[in-house]
Amino acid sequence: MPDALFHPDGDLFVPTEAARSPWSEHTLHAGPPAALIARAIEGIEGDRWWVVRLTIDIMGEIPVVPLRVETALERSGRRVQLVEGRVTGPGGEPLLRAFAWRVRRTGPLPLPPPVDTPPPMPPLPESLPPYDMEFRTYEDFFGSGVDKRLVAGSVERPGRATLWFRLRVPVVPGETPTPFQTLMAVVDSANGISWALPFEKWLFPNTDLGVYLAREPEGEWIALDAVTYLDPGGRGISDTALFDTKGFVGRANQALFLGERG
Repeated sequence: MPDALFHPDGDLFVPTEAARSPWSEHTLHAGPPAALIARAIEGIEGDRWWVVRLTIDIMGEIPVVPLRVETALERSGRRVQLVEGRVTGPGGEPLLRAFAWRVRRTGPLPLPPPVDTPPPMPPLPESLPPYDMEFRTYEDFFGSGVDKRLVAGSVERPGRATLWFRLRVPVVPGETPTPFQTLMAVVDSANGISWALPFEKWLFPNTDLGVYLAREPEGEWIALDAVTYLDPGGRGISDTALFDTKGFVGRANQALFLGERG
């Protein structure tokens, strides 16, 4: 088992087997690079700002190559700012493009009691047995990179599913993953756990990932309550409620491309 998802090498991050995709051993799961983006964004005055939205465009299949992560402050304000992130290959080829809206940490504000209640909290991961289902014979992120606890549904059958995830290894050696890094690493699995078409006959990869956070995630466990909706025209979306062990955290969506294999 690798000791991290990536090993730093100068200004590059070299992926390990634990970062590979279950779609193909020659590509990376989008979650680990998304965690690198989260880590880089947190490195820009992360103690002063909350991420309220992070969207990531996946420019194509992500090869198993060293990655470069860059960030830039696109809009700076006293209360709100926009951070751009990019993941490129060693030759500069674009792989992921991200934009994060952040708001300044304030409060606590004297808010009235909430009008609407959040989605119900799933059973805590400590009350559930380990879930060790793997897609592939080789090491990949879903099979090797995360601990899992199944709450509802089944990854082995089509339909809605709820799963807790926890990183087994850090994003980079010697660093404890932040809850935000963990969330971004695991949330890309939403369309995989809530699949509606069999993997053997269909492709349904996501072209993007959008995460909206109602509050800052806490702890090492993140739950996805995911459902997939498909259209015969060749598209679909996943819709996911996000939880930590304190309750509802936010929502995530993926846009899906549908195609028959072969």
